[in-house]
Amino acid sequence: MAEIAAREDAWLRRNPEHPGQAIVDGCIGADAARRGGAASVTAAAKRLGVDRKTLSRVIHGHCAITPDMAVRLESAGWGSAESWLWRQARYDLARARARLAA
Repeated sequence: MAEIAAREDAWLRRNPEHPGQAIVDGCIGADAARRGGAASVTAAAKRLGVDRKTLSRVIHGHCAITPDMAVRLESAGWGSAESWLWRQARYDLARARARLAA
């Protein structure tokens, strides 16, 4: 069991998803709306106080979660700012390692 967990952990370090995907998975959609999320990207952007295009760029992985966005996500009740920045840092580190290894 520990060996499987170690392999999964190593894989996640090499291939973490962009944190924008976690916004889609946990904060936007019908299921998320029932748990305090937003029903749509437009509604989520409005709740966060950002332009829909800005949020769309984040959730599609075209830009990073900034400290400002992390605080906005935290203020909406969608996790701590630290956890969002940690996800972004893990993603950025994995990409940098992949670039250097290539």
